[in-house]
Amino acid sequence: MKKGGLFTKLLFWLNSVVAFLLLLSFVLPYLPPSKFPTLSLLSLLVSPLIFLNIIFAIYWVVRLKRQFLVSTVILCIAYFYFNPFVEISSNEEPSEYKNTLTALSFNVRLFNAYEDNPASEKVSKLFSKIISEEKPDVISVQEYYEQNTVDFSAYPYQYINFKERNSKEKNKLGHAIFSKYPLINKGVFNFPNTFNNAIYADVIKDRDTVRVYNLHLQSMGIKPRVSYLQENDKVKLRKRIANAFVKQQEQVALIKEHKSKSPYKTLVMGDFNNTPFSYIYKEMTEDMKDSFLERGNGIGTTFKFDFYPMRIDFIMASNDIEVLNFNTVSESFSDHYPVSATFGWNQ
Repeated sequence: MKKGGLFTKLLFWLNSVVAFLLLLSFVLPYLPPSKFPTLSLLSLLVSPLIFLNIIFAIYWVVRLKRQFLVSTVILCIAYFYFNPFVEISSNEEPSEYKNTLTALSFNVRLFNAYEDNPASEKVSKLFSKIISEEKPDVISVQEYYEQNTVDFSAYPYQYINFKERNSKEKNKLGHAIFSKYPLINKGVFNFPNTFNNAIYADVIKDRDTVRVYNLHLQSMGIKPRVSYLQENDKVKLRKRIANAFVKQQEQVALIKEHKSKSPYKTLVMGDFNNTPFSYIYKEMTEDMKDSFLERGNGIGTTFKFDFYPMRIDFIMASNDIEVLNFNTVSESFSDHYPVSATFGWNQ
């Protein structure tokens, strides 16, 4: 490499640091947060690290410098070996399958009940529009609020659960599964020492049974703004997020143990509060398909965090189900975007 000016050297040094951090992030899915709590936080930075490496690669190519190889090689490894961060897919024809089921998952943020301008009528209309366009057979709602005006009458089979705070008070933050088909064997995971929890129910579709898990894994307890991160104590924030990841690990272990005993086809959907580059994601997707990776398009952002793209809402399917299509809905009244997918099987 030829000697360059001080600016070029500093820029390449910065490029090398960013490339190394992205390379380091490749091991994160294999490191339990309980043993590596601080390092696990790097999973939240993978998206900007990818973006910065793309910028560096373009910069060096434009300048006809061979330094472009550093970021280019790391990005190729990230895409083909680690986890695709952009998808281009086509849909499969549902008519080729004997049975199909469409599922939608949505963290509704309590239907904006505690926002400055809740606009319940607008919320109701938009959710009704989403349901009309996506036509889900099953809807999983996180952060469900009972006093809402959304019309769920087309879904006669419902399981709604509110985790109790104590013996006298009921938590206003609940979760729900709405279905056009009968629900049996309903249950709940009341995670200890948190308001988060998960529920499940078995959907009876014709002669088949599909188990549906509706997850809301441990929240990080931060507001979705970069300014919030800048204005608050960095040490406390780091500890809070690291502790959340440790709790997520414990919660996923409970769900996986329960799921392993199920004899049915399975869907796992909800708000994971973590990214596809994390240990939590790897554990939850073990022996399952990520619907976005199968049939999604684009980068699949599901959470509004200023300009920062985050995919933390997922619909997973067991390997005995085919993913026919996937859609990240572009309209939302929440800080999350709904995701929907259609599945098919022949036996």
